[in-house]
Amino acid sequence: MDYDSIKDELLAAVDSALKYAKTLDPEAEFEVFVYFNNSMEAEIEQGVVTAKDGAIAGNTVRAAIGNRVGFACASGVTTDRVKMSAKEAHEIASSVKVEDDKFEGFCDPSEPGREGEFDERILELGTDDLIGACVSMTKDAKTVDERAKIFSASASASYGGYAIANTRGVLAATRFGDNNCSINVQAIKGEERRSAFSLDIARNRLFEIEGLGQDAAEKAVDLLGAKKLDYTGKMKTIWRPIPAAMYIQASLGQSALGRPVVEGISPLSDMMGDTIAHEALTIVDDGQKPESLGTKAIDHEGHGQMRNVIVEQGVLKGFLFDNYWARAFGVESTGNCTRGGGPIAGGTPYEYSVGVAVKHLMVSPGEQSQEDIIDSVDGKGLVIDGFPLGIFHTNVATGEFSVVANAVYLVENGELKGSVQPVSVSGDFYQGLKNIAAIGNDIEVLPWAIENPTLAFDDFTVVG
Repeated sequence: MDYDSIKDELLAAVDSALKYAKTLDPEAEFEVFVYFNNSMEAEIEQGVVTAKDGAIAGNTVRAAIGNRVGFACASGVTTDRVKMSAKEAHEIASSVKVEDDKFEGFCDPSEPGREGEFDERILELGTDDLIGACVSMTKDAKTVDERAKIFSASASASYGGYAIANTRGVLAATRFGDNNCSINVQAIKGEERRSAFSLDIARNRLFEIEGLGQDAAEKAVDLLGAKKLDYTGKMKTIWRPIPAAMYIQASLGQSALGRPVVEGISPLSDMMGDTIAHEALTIVDDGQKPESLGTKAIDHEGHGQMRNVIVEQGVLKGFLFDNYWARAFGVESTGNCTRGGGPIAGGTPYEYSVGVAVKHLMVSPGEQSQEDIIDSVDGKGLVIDGFPLGIFHTNVATGEFSVVANAVYLVENGELKGSVQPVSVSGDFYQGLKNIAAIGNDIEVLPWAIENPTLAFDDFTVVG
């Protein structure tokens, strides 16, 4: 499918399949979802080059007979393949014995949003271009330091679209696309191995490789020679943009979603209008920001995507819903339906039924630079970088978390003293949001549905 014609082709597929589904049972409700994604990837792993180019296409049909819902999926978007799913979904709904009391029908029609920007030069990229980007990043990384020894680079480009039709009158489609590149470098000194990565991803421009290899190599080398912290107790922790993004995604990015809110698992369920965070914290989930990867005209059940305020100046302003959980809560959908995936990785959408997820979290910047935040540390503190291990093993009900930070630097009286060996950091997500000590002005747009700055917290427990 071509980028220009993809919506028309997908709309024709869902429209035809829906007409067939209605012949199976005029009284039943049906929803048809078709998905197409064309992508190419290249990778260099220790000098070994691999590349692939291909498309993924598939369909999902949900059928509802009263409160009994059936689900079926299959690869392919041809009429016969979608009809097969429709028939199977109806048979499953007919055989289901347990009714879903919360189900009140599929999504009603709504005003679609915008697709977002897309640089059509991405469509012109070939595997040679992607391999060339990997070669260039690796070459730059090798010039930094002889201790940078193991290199892994990748690049990809993709475009696609999906369409939804249902018996309530939804008939809509949207497109998406992006290109990205990344490099991971391992630095080695004796028995010590430390790694770091750099990346770039965009939909409204071509990715930029300049400086990525050097940056990843320098960060990996800087982590060598880590000393033991030899400390247990409360300490200020400064989370650079990537770990700060994981913190927000694992806390508000989960506890503000429809299911835990409706079921009362989230402690935020009854706190609308209450102060739940530092007054400087504002978080918006914007499914309509033009350059955001998550911006699409419709969500995964056909509702128009929107801009939703979650926290404004520390006050809880809203939750995120798909159609199912919105009706259960007595509100309208916020356009946050998704199929599959999680906060930092996505599955193949047509293989999953629907759920709720953020589209693009935006944490408003503060006034201090990262350097200013570090300079303000009185006594000892830690700077955390990279991915904190275990960050998504959080108890949403209590907010308790414990992570292992591998990329860590000691700060003493405002001065960086070098890297330390991995430490454990634990605390309470919700209390941490209230105890934010500083918000940086160094916004980074990241590929995990979020853009945010450095965040500093007081009083988490550190063991190292």
